[in-house]
Amino acid sequence: MKSENDPRPGSVVSGFQLGTYCIEAQLGEGGMGVVYRAFDTKLRRTVAVKFLSDDLSDSAARRRFQREAQMASSLNHPHIITVYDAGEFDGRQYLVTEFVDGGTLKTWVRSDKRGWSQIVELLIGVADGLAAAHQAGILHRDIKPENILVAKNGYAKLADFGLAKQAQPLLDDAATITAGWTGQGVLVGSVPYMSPEQASGKSLDARSDIFSFGVVLFEMLAGRRPFEGATTLEVLEAIAHRPAPSLEQLCPNLPVVLRTAIDKTLEKDPAARYQTMQELVVDLRRLTRQSATATAEPTQGSASVFKWVAGAIALVLVAMSAAIVFRRPPAAPAPTPPTQFIQITNFADSATSPALSPDGRMLTFIRGPSTFFSQGQIYVKLLPDGQPVQLTDTDILKFAPRFTPDGTRISYSNGIGLDVASMDTWVVPVGGGNPKRLLTNGEGLTWFRDEAGQQRVLFSELTGLGGQMSIVSSLENRTEPRNVYVPPPPDGMAHRSYLSPDGRQVLVVEMDNHSWLPCRLVPFDGSSAGKPVGPIPSQCTDAAWTPDGKWVYFTAMTSNGVHIWRQRYPEGTPEQLTFGASTEEGIDFAPDGRSFVTSIGTSQSTLWVHDSRGDRQITSEGYSFMPSFSGDGSKLYYLVRSYGLRSWNQGSLWVVDLETGQRQPLLPDFRMLYYSISSDGRRVVFVAVDDKGRSPVWLAFLDGSAKPRQLTMIDAGNVFFGAPGEVLFGTTDFHVYRVKEDGSGLQKVITKPLLPVAVSPDGQWLAVQDPSAWGALIAHPANGGPPIRLCDFCAPPWGTETIPFYFGWTPDNKFLHWNFASATYAIPLQPGRPLPLIPEKGVQSREGVTALRGARLISEQERTFPGPSPSAYAFMKVSTQRNIYRIPVQ
Repeated sequence: MKSENDPRPGSVVSGFQLGTYCIEAQLGEGGMGVVYRAFDTKLRRTVAVKFLSDDLSDSAARRRFQREAQMASSLNHPHIITVYDAGEFDGRQYLVTEFVDGGTLKTWVRSDKRGWSQIVELLIGVADGLAAAHQAGILHRDIKPENILVAKNGYAKLADFGLAKQAQPLLDDAATITAGWTGQGVLVGSVPYMSPEQASGKSLDARSDIFSFGVVLFEMLAGRRPFEGATTLEVLEAIAHRPAPSLEQLCPNLPVVLRTAIDKTLEKDPAARYQTMQELVVDLRRLTRQSATATAEPTQGSASVFKWVAGAIALVLVAMSAAIVFRRPPAAPAPTPPTQFIQITNFADSATSPALSPDGRMLTFIRGPSTFFSQGQIYVKLLPDGQPVQLTDTDILKFAPRFTPDGTRISYSNGIGLDVASMDTWVVPVGGGNPKRLLTNGEGLTWFRDEAGQQRVLFSELTGLGGQMSIVSSLENRTEPRNVYVPPPPDGMAHRSYLSPDGRQVLVVEMDNHSWLPCRLVPFDGSSAGKPVGPIPSQCTDAAWTPDGKWVYFTAMTSNGVHIWRQRYPEGTPEQLTFGASTEEGIDFAPDGRSFVTSIGTSQSTLWVHDSRGDRQITSEGYSFMPSFSGDGSKLYYLVRSYGLRSWNQGSLWVVDLETGQRQPLLPDFRMLYYSISSDGRRVVFVAVDDKGRSPVWLAFLDGSAKPRQLTMIDAGNVFFGAPGEVLFGTTDFHVYRVKEDGSGLQKVITKPLLPVAVSPDGQWLAVQDPSAWGALIAHPANGGPPIRLCDFCAPPWGTETIPFYFGWTPDNKFLHWNFASATYAIPLQPGRPLPLIPEKGVQSREGVTALRGARLISEQERTFPGPSPSAYAFMKVSTQRNIYRIPVQ
C-alpha cells in the first residue's frame, strides 16, 4: 500500500524523509524515473534524488539504473554530475546527486539571446567531461539537451549515465531491434540524437557519442535538429542516409572553422569523424581563443589554420589556461582553488622545471623542451620583473634545478648521454661562474636539517641492479649515507624526493620500465615502503608540500590530461585543481605558502617526408610519432599520441597515402606502444598496453579479414617481423623472444639481457642494445653465433618523449641505415652480406661511420626515420611552447 508520503509520481509530499534526505519538490520526470529536489540534513546541502520509475521495475531497467550509479560515481570531473549516494527504499532504487540550480541546456539557450561563442564556450566544458568519460572507457550513449544541466551561474553539467556502458553493443538483446522503434524500452537511447551506427544496432565506440554531441551543438546553434522526420522511422532514415542541412545557409554568421568542425562530427562514417572527443575539445578551444582576438568572421583560409596552427598561439594558449581552470565541488571544506595564472617567463620556446629560492625572491628553471631530462640551459630570474640570466652553456642533459639553502648556488643533475656515463649533481653560482660537480651518482638533490641541526641532503642514486634507483639521505659530502626508500629491482627508479616540513615523511616520484607511477609517501626512517598517494591510477611526475605541511600537491597524468592535483595530509581525498587542453608540469611552493610555480604549455609533433619532391608536411594535428614506410614507399604509417596511465608513449595507428594525402585510422580499439608493418603491407604486429601496465604482443590483418589475436602474455617493449611466419620481440626486462604468427613456439632467442632495435628482412640478424653498457649496439645472429660489436656508445637508452630510430635494414636488404649522434647515414650492402665491414672494436664516431665503404649522410634531422631507399625518409618536427606561471592559492 502506498504511503501518503510515498515519493512516487503525483503523490510526493513536501517533507517526506528518506534517511538524511528531506524531499522538497519534484523537479522532473523522464523515461528512467522521477527526480526530486531534496535537502541533505546531515551535510546541510541541497541535492537531487532520482527514483527508478514504477513503470520500469524489470531487471533490465534496474541494471541500467545501477549502472548509472556505478558509471557516474567512477568519474571525477567538474562538468559531470557528482554522485553522492545510492540506495533502495520500499523496493525502489534511488540515486542522490549534486543539485544543479538551473534548467536544461535547451531552456538555457531559449532563456536569452545567446551568441554562438556563448554556446560553444558552455559546451566545451561538457565535451571535456565527455572526453574524460571516454578516457575511462565509458560511453554515455544518450547525449541530448535534456541531459545537459546548466546552473544559474552558467556552468554546465553532463547528467544521466543510465544508458552508459563500457564500450558494449547498443542493444540490450537481439530482440530489441525487432520489437519496434516506438513503445517503452525497445530502443536504448534518444532517437533524434543517435549516431548512424547506434540507430543500426551496431557496436559502438566513443565516435558515436561524438556524433550525438555534434547533433546537440548543431541544434543549439541552428535552432533545429539536423535530422528530422514525421515519424521515428523517418528520423532514423535521415540519420543513416541524409546529409545534415547546410549550416552556411541556416547560420551564415558562424565561423567557417566552426561549421567545419560540426560537419566533421556528423560524418556518417565513424572513421571520417573526430576520432576522440579530446580532439574536438582542442579545436573548439582554439576557435574560442581565435575569436577573442578577431572580431571579423574567419575566412575560408582560416580553416587550414584551425587544422594545424600551433606555434603562433603558444602564449595565447597558456594565458587562456586561467579561463579553463574550474573548481571541482569538494566533498569537504577546502582552500579555494586557483582563479588566475600569473605569467613569470615569456619565451617563444620553452621554460620548464621551476624552483624558487628559499626567500622566494628568485626563480631558477631550465630553458629547454623536456620536463624531465632536458637538453637545455639553467637560468635564474629575479622576481618579479628581472631579466632571465643564463648560467650554463653545456650540451649535457639537465634535470631538477634547486637552490642551495643559502640561496647562493643552484644545483642540477645531468643525464647519461653520448659524453656522460653517470648521473651526477652539479652546482653553479647564481651570479654566474663555472659549474662544479658536487655529487657523483646522485640526482634530484634537496637539502634539509636533521634533528641535530646538521645540513643533510636527499637524492637518488643508481644501486647497480639494472636501472634501479633508490632514495638516500647523507651529509653533503656523501658521508653517513642511509637508504630511505628502495623500489623493487631491477627497474624501479625513484627520481625525485621531498621531505615533509615535520621531517617524518618523504614524497617520492618514481617510475618503472613502463611509465611514471603514482607518487609515493614513505616514512623518512625507512621503516616501510609507504603507500601510493595522489590520483590513482596516474603517472605522477612531480610533487610538493605546502610549507605548513597540511597539503601535498602533485603534477600527474590521468585520463583528463597532465594537470595539478592536491590532497590534504595525511588522509585527504585527491582532487584535481587545474583542467584544460594545456599541461602543467613541475611544482614548487613559495615560502609563504600562498602560491606555487609551475610550467604550463603544450607540445605538438608534425610528420614530414623528404623525397625527390623535397620536404613536405604530412600531418598537422596532435602529436604524431613513430613513422614507418610501406615496403613500396607509397604509404606512411604513424601513431598519434593519446594519454596513457601505464606507458611513456602510446597512440592510435594511422596510415596516409603519400600520393593522394588520404589518411585513415587503423585498429582504433588499440593504443599501441610499438608496431611493425609486414613487407607486403598486409599485417601488423604491435605492443598494446592496458591500464594495469600489461603489454602483450598482438598480430592483426590490416584488411580486417580476421580479428586481431594476442600472441603472448609476456610484457613486451617492441616487436618485429622475423623469418617467414615468425615474430621477434623484446621484453620490458630486456630479453629477446621469438614466437610463430599463430602464437605457438615461444622461445628465448638470446640469454643475455638485450633490447632489440631492428631485425634484418630475412629475420637472421638482430641489432640489439646492451642496457648494461648504456647504449652499446650489437649485431647478433638470431640463430646463434658470434655477435658483432657495432659501437660502444651510439644508442643511449630510449627516453620518455619519443622512440628514436637507431639502426635498420631496407626491405630489399640493399642498404643499412644507421643513426649515429643524431645524423643518419645510408650504407650499401654487398649481396649476401648482412653488414658492412665493421672494425674489430666497432665504430666510435661519426667519422668512423663515414669511413665505411659507400656510406653517405642522408639527414642531420634529429628525429629521422628512413624509408625503403636512401632517397626518402620521414622526420618529426616537434614544437614545444611552455612558460613558468605563478598560481595563487588560498
